[in-house]
Amino acid sequence: MGGRGAAFGKGGDHGGGGGFTGGGPAQVEPAVPATEQPKAEPETAGPETEAAAAPPAKPEPVSGQMSDQPVLENRWGLNDPDAEVAYHDDGPLGTAMKYLGQDALMDVDGQPLANVAGRLATDVSLGRRTAQEGLDDLKVLRDRLPEGSQGHRCLSQAIRQMDGPDTPAPKIPDGTPEPLAKLVRELHAVPLVRREPEVELEPLMTIVDNLAAGRRARARDELQWLRNKRHESLGDSGKFEIDRAIARAVKALDDERRRR
Repeated sequence: MGGRGAAFGKGGDHGGGGGFTGGGPAQVEPAVPATEQPKAEPETAGPETEAAAAPPAKPEPVSGQMSDQPVLENRWGLNDPDAEVAYHDDGPLGTAMKYLGQDALMDVDGQPLANVAGRLATDVSLGRRTAQEGLDDLKVLRDRLPEGSQGHRCLSQAIRQMDGPDTPAPKIPDGTPEPLAKLVRELHAVPLVRREPEVELEPLMTIVDNLAAGRRARARDELQWLRNKRHESLGDSGKFEIDRAIARAVKALDDERRRR
């Protein structure tokens, strides 16, 4: 680490030398070596330091009052990548929205609950957020709603259907092609996959184990067949995130094969 060593080395050339400065008297070495002199007390943290170290403020609870803003149109199926709200209304969150009743208009930071939850479902469906991020935000939103409200009950039901256990990631054999190793990590990060690993993750691990054992026949086709195993209504739970990850892995394997 030449740069780092040079910097420390140059530091010793400055400071208490024994020469003259501008013709003045010689500098006197301190009686106590610098290494044994008492160290200055560290400065106490100021307000800015304390603010930077403080955890983010917890969102305020929702009062239960109704918003005067309109509920946004759900533009699912219209192929609008810029839509604020576009989610399948038969998914876990979409179904919950049908049963919100008057709580669909409950004010959440100036917007109806239906708009806030609808944007969460949309962001996951369109790939703006991961399924795990969307689920985490949905839990925060649910916890802000009045306990016992219809909104709280409906979002809790959606969360139960979307969540997955916090299982450890599968062990990846040495020598696994990186596109497959990356796909294992990406799929395991989706709560829906951890909830039902038999749909994509377990078959993927069979492909990985077969490759590790030297059995490569049809591995690429078997990987491709893992796509589109979920109904599109599960877009708010990560269906499209799963399919996009598999498509990327197939393309990466094809690219590697062409480069050989």
